[in-house]
Amino acid sequence: MSFRRLALELRELSELVGANVRRRLQPFHSQRRSANFRRCQGFDATRLLATRLNQARVVILDTETTGLEPFAGDALVEIAMLEYRGLEPTGRELCSMIHPGRPIPARATAIHGLTDADVADAPSPERILDNVVEFLDGGLIVGHHVGFDLRFLNRATLRHLHCRLPFPALNTMVLFQAWSGRRGYFSLDQVARACGIDVRDRHNARGDAVVCGEIFQHLGAQLTAANATVADLLAVTAPDPEYGPHYSRSPRQTDSGERDLH
Repeated sequence: MSFRRLALELRELSELVGANVRRRLQPFHSQRRSANFRRCQGFDATRLLATRLNQARVVILDTETTGLEPFAGDALVEIAMLEYRGLEPTGRELCSMIHPGRPIPARATAIHGLTDADVADAPSPERILDNVVEFLDGGLIVGHHVGFDLRFLNRATLRHLHCRLPFPALNTMVLFQAWSGRRGYFSLDQVARACGIDVRDRHNARGDAVVCGEIFQHLGAQLTAANATVADLLAVTAPDPEYGPHYSRSPRQTDSGERDLH
């Protein structure tokens, strides 16, 4: 492990310790935030895991950021969440720009096209966090390299809810590996092409979430039977190779970045 990686992991550990201290010493001043903390702390994946996939609530997640390292100062600039019922979209969504609290570097703008002017009037992560947690509530989170997105969201929840998000998550790249038998790193574009899905409106959160959702539809139908449960789908996938088992299946089933900003 490099010194830089060790330093970043120590920063993440420090955030976790700080959240545990704040949880004991700082009461929430907002009833809504307190309710969302209880929503996270009281979540039990058992019911979701036993739900048939075609009846389960699924949230397709994608984000854009200022960089690759949330615990080294990078932050969210856009989020998109699309609701599915099983493998079909419901049409319900939550999409928003986010003010990162810092300038957007030119190298990030070159990828997703967002500038400081685009987010000047956008809500901060703190202001939008309650909406995000309430939208995710109790669902299976699905995203391409979803661990990348969740590391950014978890930094925000550690700071503002004093805990991590507890909901199971599925990485569609790992799902693609299970379907194709191939190993390695595969971008959203590569997986979409292999599944015969047109790639459009790339490198904005909603456009990428739409493509990811179509990948989930295609691979989920290929890998599960009609009566499959959420647990059956998660059992198909190996632990996420980059972000760990808790980002590709439920923590209750295991022991326990996207390199181009999506």
